[in-house]
Amino acid sequence: MVRGFALFGVLLVNMFNFGAYSPIWTGTSDRVAFSVMRFLFETKSWRIFSLLFGLGFSLQLLRAQARGGGFVPVYLRRLGALFLIGMGHALLFPGDVLVVYAELGLVLLVSWKVRPRVLLGLAVALLAVFPLGRAANAAVTHTAVVTEQAVDLARAQVMNDELRRTHPYAVGSVADVVRANAQVIPAHPLGRPLGAESVVGFFAMFLLGLYAGKREFFLDIDRHSRLFRRLVMWGLPLGVAAMVVERAIALGLIFEVAAETGPSPAMGLLRDLAFAYGSTALSLGYAAAIALLATASRVQWLLEPLGRVGRLGLTVYLTQTLVFTTLFYGYGLGQAFRMGPAAVTACAVLIFGLQIIACTWWVRRFRYGPVEWLWRGVTYLKFPPMRVGT
Repeated sequence: MVRGFALFGVLLVNMFNFGAYSPIWTGTSDRVAFSVMRFLFETKSWRIFSLLFGLGFSLQLLRAQARGGGFVPVYLRRLGALFLIGMGHALLFPGDVLVVYAELGLVLLVSWKVRPRVLLGLAVALLAVFPLGRAANAAVTHTAVVTEQAVDLARAQVMNDELRRTHPYAVGSVADVVRANAQVIPAHPLGRPLGAESVVGFFAMFLLGLYAGKREFFLDIDRHSRLFRRLVMWGLPLGVAAMVVERAIALGLIFEVAAETGPSPAMGLLRDLAFAYGSTALSLGYAAAIALLATASRVQWLLEPLGRVGRLGLTVYLTQTLVFTTLFYGYGLGQAFRMGPAAVTACAVLIFGLQIIACTWWVRRFRYGPVEWLWRGVTYLKFPPMRVGT
């Protein structure tokens, strides 16, 4: 269910990458849609996804230890298969993370014997790389904090028009898209270390997931319900408050006042600290809230559709790309750089709704999603039966 929730956010954020991030969309509905995406989903969805990857690793290792079988060969085959799937996916969509997950999974393997408290400390420290690194860079280059309202809209419009006419995604064929994307794969494991969604942030969440797995929090939610309630009570309010601060600085609502008492790099540091740790707090609050609701029989039925999507997580993630690239790319409906935040959000809701229907139909008939079945077969060198009841 947690994974299903994250998959909607991943879909929404990925679809924004085809022009909806441009500042040219100034209508009220577009501004609201962009703020909702930024406030509630951007980075938070990938944080949850990464948390679950680390959690899944720890659970697999615990099961392997219980069976008394070798874990490393199986895990390496699993990562190898994920790497190849990600390579194929990256040829179609440059925002693929599967390759990076497979690469970082090797580092996660050597982290298993690290004590839980150390894992937690490392995760907290790694989350600081993005805000502190950007602050240091801003101090050296004397870069000022630029608000979203200060962007040159005329120049942004010219740039967007140029992208519509010339970008391979907007006007290219399948071969053009593949050729353009092939230039940036495989992903460098240390690429963009100072980005908000950098590999450093991914690995920090891997470690938090590994920590949760070693503490067995998700193996018995009822026994750890007090911790989950605390994550909800603290994570959601603190995460929301941090996002309010980040949005206020980004929009320039408190920039002028703050600039009178401190240098602009300090405002950038505050903004980035709020985003890095606020996103993490909010994502942990989301995960804890869903886990608690999933154990409550009165409302569990509301989350069951998310559970069906989450069971087919890899298949859903890849098919989302097939759908939205067909919508945006020139060989499909050609809507790249032509849809604003409100339209993109509406399309994401529609696509995800159709995926819920499709996943509900599928899980009633089959044990695994098609990509999950292939991945499992390669991992264990044995393909399990697909149909329910066999």
